[in-house]
Amino acid sequence: SIDIGAIISERLSAFKKLQENPNDIDAVMALGKVQEKASLWAQSKNLPGKFLGSTGAHIMSQEELIGPDKKRQAWAKRDQFVRAAPVQSGIGMALLQKMGWKQGEGLGKNNEGSVEPLALDFKTDRRGLTSTGEQMPKTFKGSAPVVRDLSGKHPVSALVELCNRRKWGAPAFELVHESGPDHKKNFLFKVIVNRTEYQPTIAMNNKKSAKAAAATCCLQELGLVPRDPPK
Repeated sequence: SIDIGAIISERLSAFKKLQENPNDIDAVMALGKVQEKASLWAQSKNLPGKFLGSTGAHIMSQEELIGPDKKRQAWAKRDQFVRAAPVQSGIGMALLQKMGWKQGEGLGKNNEGSVEPLALDFKTDRRGLTSTGEQMPKTFKGSAPVVRDLSGKHPVSALVELCNRRKWGAPAFELVHESGPDHKKNFLFKVIVNRTEYQPTIAMNNKKSAKAAAATCCLQELGLVPRDPPK
């Protein structure tokens, strides 16, 4: 292998000799040889900064990427990260533990956050992101939702996780209506998800509940939460 460190040392030595005696033939010849070695090193496979270690990731081969059906080439498989071990260290975990978080607990003041990592939603076909069947109506005004936990998740947290999985961007909550005296106000929020508006019909007595109602309304319309039976 070519030692770039030795090449640099030889080059500096030749330059120093030429500075002392510009007519030094031996130094001129040595500098020419060093330049040739440097050119060979630049053309070799020993690229500067090349990573020669391993991250432990499984790199899919061309055959695995193409798959048996060339019309449905999958660039990722749903079980690609199944073998990935949970995070056991790192600056993020260290900062959380410094602030009092313990493994197995949810985030937030009352530990109401999700304890499960965000699930990756792999796309295994060649359809567009807004192909037929994936489009949704632009506006919706549903019946009054009931604020509730969804499999241990707050409606707003569940909606945020859904948007992350489907790469829709964060849901945007907007205040639609505010009424009542200062000591007894009512709030009505709508939420915009993937350029679609979802708005309940009943106002709530605080902003937190109003946002949860909008999130529940959205999840109901997407078919992820059952609607309340008519009374």
